[in-house]
Amino acid sequence: MKIQFPLLALTLLCSTLFQGCKNYSVSLNDKTVYTPAPLFTNYQIADVKLHACVEQTIYDLKITKAEELTRLNCSNAGIISLTGLDKFFALTELNLANNQISDINTLGKLGRLDVLLINNNSIKNPAPLLNLLHLQQLDTTYNPGMSCKDLYQLAANLQHQKPDLKFPEQCSKS
Repeated sequence: MKIQFPLLALTLLCSTLFQGCKNYSVSLNDKTVYTPAPLFTNYQIADVKLHACVEQTIYDLKITKAEELTRLNCSNAGIISLTGLDKFFALTELNLANNQISDINTLGKLGRLDVLLINNNSIKNPAPLLNLLHLQQLDTTYNPGMSCKDLYQLAANLQHQKPDLKFPEQCSKS
């Protein structure tokens, strides 16, 4: 029994050391025994500001595969286009508030979204949102030109989930 404790302690110590070094190559006797996966770069996003936001998030979170990016906050970034964002199909939370977005077709391909904040943009057609069947929170306020018909349909589709849906002023039912 006494031998097991030092072995357990040594195992825990090694595990902790390797976990702390997961972003570094590890060599033993000039032979590399571990090299971390490279950061994910296999994507093309046309909008320079969206690209910069995604790139910074990948760097900060040490993302090595597209499916590892599940949360993205690109609010107040001056984004105009979302083309290419669908590469990150595993997104569950996306904040695009306070940008200059008008076309949200790409969002319809992000079917895992639970939280979507697209308030204070220039969105007129919310139809792509009808593909988002897991939404728990949606904010579309301050999109003055947004049509309401598809938002009402979305609310009906999601009513059993009791989501927190915030619609533009022109779509508020009295």
